[in-house]
Amino acid sequence: MAWFKRKNKGIQTPTESKRDIPKGLWYKSPTGKIVDTEELQENFYVSPEDDYHVRIGSKEYFEILFDDDFKEINSNLRSKDPLKFVDNKKYSDRLKEAKNKTNLKDAVRTAVGKSMGEKVVIACMDFTFIGGSMGSVVGEKISRAIDYSLKKKIPLIIISKSGGARMMEAALSLM
Repeated sequence: MAWFKRKNKGIQTPTESKRDIPKGLWYKSPTGKIVDTEELQENFYVSPEDDYHVRIGSKEYFEILFDDDFKEINSNLRSKDPLKFVDNKKYSDRLKEAKNKTNLKDAVRTAVGKSMGEKVVIACMDFTFIGGSMGSVVGEKISRAIDYSLKKKIPLIIISKSGGARMMEAALSLM
């Protein structure tokens, strides 16, 4: 039995009068728990409600691992389409879509900065860019990050979250 009874039936609130919750204010985990996004960030993307580990991208990893500033290295490298690969759509179109959707140039970002006061190089793969698949640029950026850390004699951290070799580049993705 309801506590309140509606006197008039069919009353509706106009859409303009309804308040929208700003996007990104709350996070709902797969178990249905709702967490304040700021609290989730403070807890390093582990839900305090159910210990669910939220998938994060390179941006969030860099925010967590670097003290303040960092400098991206080899950020000018981009994938090309040497095989002119086409399946349901052109590979070049997939690359453009992924760049527009993620604001990334490829599936890995490499940067140098300080972590806990010590200089470090971080290579972080990002699953949001074509499933984190490894193309020739991913291998090249990781190779250059390794060379940089060896040359400067500083540690290298690699965060690997790959979807495997990028089929659109065939064997070139492994070079």
